Amino acid sequence: MPRFVAKDNYAAGFGYQWNQHRLTQLDSHSGMPISRDRLMSASGWSVAELHGKNVLECGSGAGRFTEVLCETGASVTSFDISSAVHANVASNGHFPNLRLVQASIYELPFKKESFDFLVCFGVLQHTPDVEKAFKTIFQYLRPGGRFCIDVYAAIVAYTHPRHLLRPLTRRIPPARLYTVVEKVVPRLLPLSMMLSAVPAAGPYLARLVPVANHRYLGLRNKNTLRNWSVLDTFDWFAPRYETPQTRRRLERWTTELHLRDVSIERRRGLYVIRGTK
Repeated sequence: MPRFVAKDNYAAGFGYQWNQHRLTQLDSHSGMPISRDRLMSASGWSVAELHGKNVLECGSGAGRFTEVLCETGASVTSFDISSAVHANVASNGHFPNLRLVQASIYELPFKKESFDFLVCFGVLQHTPDVEKAFKTIFQYLRPGGRFCIDVYAAIVAYTHPRHLLRPLTRRIPPARLYTVVEKVVPRLLPLSMMLSAVPAAGPYLARLVPVANHRYLGLRNKNTLRNWSVLDTFDWFAPRYETPQTRRRLERWTTELHLRDVSIERRRGLYVIRGTK
C-alpha cells in the first residue's frame, strides 16, 4: 500500500480507534445496512449510477463506506491520513476494484479532475484547516462530477457537553484515553439509554450524558451497542481538531467554487452537502 505521509501525524488517534474497531461499523459484520443506507440516503445516488464510475473516497477510516462503494461495482480510490488504512485493507483488500493509499487530504497523489463521484464523510471537521480541505478535494472531481460531503453543524455540535472535556481529553495518549472510555461507557450508557427513551425530550436529555448513544440505529445486541458507543465516545474526545461549520460558511464556499445544484441539509448534528461540480 503506497504511503505519502509520515506514520506519526495529527490523526494518530483515528488510526488507533479504527484498528481497535476494524469491523464494528461494517455492514458485513453488523448484519444491518447502516452504512449503505446512510451513504445512499445522504447522497441520493443509486447503485446503477455508481457502477463502473471512478469514485474518490476522502478519509476512509476502517472502510465502512469503502465496502459499500466497492459492492456497487464502482472503481474506488480511497485514502486516509492515519494508520486506519491498515484496518481498511484487512477488511476490503480483497476487492479488485479498490485502490487504497495513505495520504494527506491537502496533498493527494492523484490526477486532478479524474473522478466522477466524490465522497467525504466524517472527515472535514477533524482537519487543521477545514476550508482548505473542502476546496482542495474538488480539484480531483471532474466538471459535471457529483459530490456528497458531511461536516459537523456548528450550533448543534458546539452545545454538546463533550466540548467541556475535550481540552483535556485530546491531550491524553490514545491508548490511555481508550482504556478510560472502555471503563466509563458500560457505566453511563444505561443511563443515557434510559434518558433517550423519554418521549419528545429524550434525545436532548441523553446529550447530558457524555457517551455516544445509538438508540436511533436500532441496534439490539447489547455487545454491539456497547462497541459502537465505545468507538464513537472515543471519537468525540480523542481528535486533536474538531471545527464544526455554519451553513452560511458552507454556502459561501460552494459559491466560490461555482458548484451547481447544491443542497445543504441538516441531519442530526451534521450538514450534508451534495451537488455537481
